[in-house]
Amino acid sequence: MNKQQLLTPTEAVILKLLSMGLMYKEMAAMQNVNINTIKKHCKSIYKKLKVRNRTEATNYFNTRKAA
Repeated sequence: MNKQQLLTPTEAVILKLLSMGLMYKEMAAMQNVNINTIKKHCKSIYKKLKVRNRTEATNYFNTRKAA
């Protein structure tokens, strides 16, 4: 099982939105949730993918998408 399969469906959506360069408040509005909910999802994504920040998560997503 690869790292991306460990993500929940919501986390997968958030990762895709991160890769599009959206800000947390934009993602929160699109998902109809509080900005703190987005931040928690992002922390969970970073931990599961073993990355430290948005840039590394985006690079991971783009690398997997291209494969």
